[in-house]
Amino acid sequence: MPAITGQLFECLSDIQTPGNFYATGSIDAFPPSLEVDGVGRIALPILPEQAELLIAAAERAPYGKGRETLVDTEVRRTWQIDAGQIKLSGKHWRAQLDAIVGQASAGLGVAGEVRAELYKLLVYDAGSFFVGHRDTEKTAGMFATLVIVLPSLYRGGELRISHRQEEVTLDLYREDPSEIAFAAFYADCRHEVLPVSEGCRLTLIYNLVRPDTKAPLPQPPDYRRQQAQAASLLHDWAASLAMNVDRECPEKLIYPLEHAYTQAELGFGALKNADAALAEVLTEAAEQADCEIYLALVTMAESGSAEPIYTGSGRRRY
Repeated sequence: MPAITGQLFECLSDIQTPGNFYATGSIDAFPPSLEVDGVGRIALPILPEQAELLIAAAERAPYGKGRETLVDTEVRRTWQIDAGQIKLSGKHWRAQLDAIVGQASAGLGVAGEVRAELYKLLVYDAGSFFVGHRDTEKTAGMFATLVIVLPSLYRGGELRISHRQEEVTLDLYREDPSEIAFAAFYADCRHEVLPVSEGCRLTLIYNLVRPDTKAPLPQPPDYRRQQAQAASLLHDWAASLAMNVDRECPEKLIYPLEHAYTQAELGFGALKNADAALAEVLTEAAEQADCEIYLALVTMAESGSAEPIYTGSGRRRY
């Protein structure tokens, strides 16, 4: 049977693309200038008085059921304002939105051009929620949804996203009004917004679109098979070490990464491209196998005496 090192290399050799079914993060930003038809300019964080004016200018958000579009506050209790009624501006907003889209695309494992199209402004006042559902394709080339939470004072309203057997709950609330949080997820993900207990949660909803509509839509990388196989290999390796049944079994396993890193930048969050994907798979596999995983700089050196090389001139070189 091949050694653990060969088996592990073979298992992980085709992992190339980082990414997940969701992406989340935050940026330090200047809040955009937000104007809404019939209300005017909105202060951020939003004031209670303006939240009431927004709700007065909004409509109950519907949800899709098959081919029908329904309004049912037992399923979805929130308010919406169409993109055509909204004006977003500000000296830095375009660059900040591009930065968010870039981070979200990288987190989803999507390379190439991605365009964010504003879809709605959603207002979640106290008691608002949205039960689990999946988004429908709203425009050609749409593959994911981007949620940007504008500076707001609220509690609750966590975003829960599930895909296959995985689930994550994201709290996008930020105390500092100069920090804007976001989350993106593939359109086939089931997601829900938990009830807002107090205050007002103000969110911009964008469709993430691939401009080249003839190309296949991006899909989240799926490394479940490699992860399960790696976990099984690590579990068997740890068991062999514990029982001391194989004298040739190494006490440590080293898997070389693709990129070179300095000591200052060495960290799981700083890994690039395939290295990031590999680390994600190995971290989960190591946890399942009850093994510890670390990042380290490895130096390799050779020692020994040099043998002379004779040149045509009769001279020796070492």
